[in-house]
Amino acid sequence: MKKDPTEQDTFEFDELNETLPPKREKKPLGAAALVSLALALIMLAAGTAAAFAKGLQPLPRRVVEAMNAPVQQEQPGETAPEAPSEGGSAPEETQSTDISAHYDRTAILIDGEILGVLASREAAENLIREALAYFEMQILGSGTLTTEAENEISYEPAPVTTDYDTTFDALFTYLTGEDTPLRVRAALVDEVITYEDYESVTEEDKTLLEGTRIIVRYGVVGETHTVTTRSFLNGKEQGKPETVTLVAREAVDALVRIGTEKVDYDAEPGKKEGDRGRKPESIIFLHPTEKKRIGSNFGQREGVLHLGLDYTGDVGAAVLASAPGTVVSVIERGGYGLMIEIAHEEGFLTRYAHLSEASVSIGDSVEAGAVIGAMGQSGNAEEPHLHFELRIDGVAYNPRYYLN
Repeated sequence: MKKDPTEQDTFEFDELNETLPPKREKKPLGAAALVSLALALIMLAAGTAAAFAKGLQPLPRRVVEAMNAPVQQEQPGETAPEAPSEGGSAPEETQSTDISAHYDRTAILIDGEILGVLASREAAENLIREALAYFEMQILGSGTLTTEAENEISYEPAPVTTDYDTTFDALFTYLTGEDTPLRVRAALVDEVITYEDYESVTEEDKTLLEGTRIIVRYGVVGETHTVTTRSFLNGKEQGKPETVTLVAREAVDALVRIGTEKVDYDAEPGKKEGDRGRKPESIIFLHPTEKKRIGSNFGQREGVLHLGLDYTGDVGAAVLASAPGTVVSVIERGGYGLMIEIAHEEGFLTRYAHLSEASVSIGDSVEAGAVIGAMGQSGNAEEPHLHFELRIDGVAYNPRYYLN
């Protein structure tokens, strides 16, 4: 018979209850059970606290150093150690790990005595550097600072004993304290450079026409160096600063000669124009050409002061040294053209201008009458001739007063 889909099955709870095991009746804990449970909870709490406290204890020094050690990266070509196979033993090099293998315990010695031992040579050297830097930081002021320890500082492999082992901070505190064995000398040098300006001095010269200015000497700025040195021991200044003043260059005034001679545009140079200068003690001056023909004298000429004698001649005619001396100039110089200057004793100098060629060089020694060049028409010369000047301490005088 088909079941009506609208009907629902009924679940008989009584049948189910018959198949389940009978319920256990809950009984209250007795006093003994409650005491045992409390004791267990107390013991569990005490164990947890002890384990936590043990975790806060400082790790052994070697373990801390190993934790701080740089990780060694595998280099190209190196092979990582093989992992042990099941049931097998690890390779010999991995069976025991030396935590201190990355370090070479290093003793710091000051004047031959061990100061302490640090984990590595690098740490020992850094300690000394930082101690020196500490004393440098105590020094205030401008300048160049140099620092040097008077002690003999050395580094050696640490002894086997750990009696000298200490920490970086402890050694640093000792080395920078009042009882430090270090003697750190420092010098602070401050240099100040001052400059002294020069003045321009003018002198009147009646051998020059009005409006003419000749710079005899350019000015030179003076320079003075003031050096102050301060000395320190372990950052504390010792004594008073020492100051030294050095004059690197004296100031030299500029010297300008100003002409005072009135201009006479109708004047023609004569044989005895101009003042005489001082007489030479032992020098004899000769005419600078063989024919000795003078075409123009010393003096004003058409509003211009002619400062020498003009010797006439042909291009290529020999030009002679007027007196013994040293060649100090061979140069193309504006209106003078190719020019030679010879310095003589007692401050005398002769000048030879408008040359076509020179046969001497700067530094050559020449005798009176020696050929030094050839007459020409260089510079502003309108025709071939030799312009000859004689100067004493830079001032031009009429050569006629000196020629033999």
